[in-house]
Amino acid sequence: MRLTSTTTVVISLLALALVAGGLGSARVGAQPKAGSNVVKTLALRQHVDATSPEAAVWKRAAVTRVALQPAFPGHPSIVGTPSTVGVAVQALRTPESLYVRLEWRDATVDTTVTGPGRFVDAAAVQFPANGLASTTPFMGDPANRVNIWSWRADGRPQALLAAGFGTLTPAAVQNVRALGMRAAESWQVVLTRRLAISTDDDVKLVGLREIPVAFAIWNGSNRERDGFKAVTLAWWTLRF
Repeated sequence: MRLTSTTTVVISLLALALVAGGLGSARVGAQPKAGSNVVKTLALRQHVDATSPEAAVWKRAAVTRVALQPAFPGHPSIVGTPSTVGVAVQALRTPESLYVRLEWRDATVDTTVTGPGRFVDAAAVQFPANGLASTTPFMGDPANRVNIWSWRADGRPQALLAAGFGTLTPAAVQNVRALGMRAAESWQVVLTRRLAISTDDDVKLVGLREIPVAFAIWNGSNRERDGFKAVTLAWWTLRF
């Protein structure tokens, strides 16, 4: 069911109130039960390159359907309802790397910015840099940053950091790889990073059993960009 513009405004106001009250990790409405929103990771003992969305190993990984909602806009000029209502998520961990695979329906292909009002399709996976679910999923805050793995349909992957709205910056070390492919009227994207890192900026993935994770999708044909996107309004759990 698509949300109306009125519903979007209500969600926006409620979400802003949650952030202002220091309850950024809460979901609008009833709280989910602990452990209910879980993405299970396929753990492998051997090295496998799962960078391609079509790699055979993905047939072995569980698929979790994640519902998405409109994010509240970060700027008054960004209005509208995002078109993506859900994303299929898979995860795979080898001794060296973590891979996250996203697949969602998008009938249009937006791979270039050809002029004003044109935007590219994109996706992102977000983690609290400190690994704690108490971090607000709404771009973090000055005391609790978030680490974002970003993919754009023009082929640009990035590791990003944020400490609140309007603070998004590229990480000092660009250690995220990504590959996107088309399948029928859908995007299939894999984002990956090595578990071991050489910087304190990025999320730590070694020695964990689980970590909070959030997702975002942009449809360029719908003029989605920046804060105009479809998101998870609360942390999910990526379980290893």
